[in-house]
Amino acid sequence: MAFLTKVDPFGISSSTLAVKSTSDGNSGSVAEATDENGTIVAQEAYGQRMAPSAEYALKAETTFDEIVLGGVSTYKTKRVVLTNFTVNTSAGGEPTISASGEEVEASSDGTCPATYTVPEFTLGVCHHAKILFSAFSISGTGCYLNSANYTAACENGTATVEGVVVAHGVYGAYLEVTAEIVATSGTTPTVTPGQGWVVSSPLAETNPDAEYPTYSITLRKPIAKDSASSST
Repeated sequence: MAFLTKVDPFGISSSTLAVKSTSDGNSGSVAEATDENGTIVAQEAYGQRMAPSAEYALKAETTFDEIVLGGVSTYKTKRVVLTNFTVNTSAGGEPTISASGEEVEASSDGTCPATYTVPEFTLGVCHHAKILFSAFSISGTGCYLNSANYTAACENGTATVEGVVVAHGVYGAYLEVTAEIVATSGTTPTVTPGQGWVVSSPLAETNPDAEYPTYSITLRKPIAKDSASSST
């Protein structure tokens, strides 16, 4: 018996990027009425909505230049918007890629055209911790990057009627990276943000028993709205 063919909810997959797993993320709500004793006497299901996600496997070095937060695609007859794109890298671990989004209105009439394109980057298949987007640099004797996890995300504002989305628009897109550094010589690492990046969570030390200390830091950078997006 063959496995069920996986369909990419967001159109990210390519000849070098395979869809590894998908989830529909369906949810809904129930309105209830009770009598004087608190017993439920009536109920109505409403607001069924999809929030799809996908994991991808890198087959070869890939340049990502068309990841669009706020981009709308069709998945299982539903219109869905991409709101989150994640790349995780670590020393000795394969790079992992995932994406998620939300169901939006059935008609494009309710769609705000504002979108945010993630800056282009290239990701190779080596099992290494990687600095992407020129987000930061590290200095310090005996200090090594052990992991760097990147997220590109935006907010999705919706208007609903009886739980059904009738209009939406995305806003507030940003890039974020959380890095972990191991220090082997007693030197605290120095992390220098790249252009446009700021430190949102400062360098923090963890010094466990019988292990080398590690340092974590989080940096963030806003993503500019695409020039073709409407402001109305």
